[in-house]
Amino acid sequence: MYTMYMALHITNPEVEQKVRNMASITGESITEAIGAAADERIARALPGGMKAPTPSVEEVQALIRSFNLQPINEDLTDDEILGYGPEGFCE
Repeated sequence: MYTMYMALHITNPEVEQKVRNMASITGESITEAIGAAADERIARALPGGMKAPTPSVEEVQALIRSFNLQPINEDLTDDEILGYGPEGFCE
């Protein structure tokens, strides 16, 4: 499949300078800066902004299973976990 791209032609010198300044500040190319600015503007213009898709139950369960959960402080007594020591409550 052949895709044709057409370059933008900015005829307003003030707008061109703004784009060049934006690219300089962000460290992006002019094309990247314009693309990022367009993405941000589109996100603000959409109702409710661009929302991340809601993960399915299966995706959440897979994420939980991916964690290598290990007991924490398993050598401590229940009182020590709550902050109680030989002299009472410790901060």
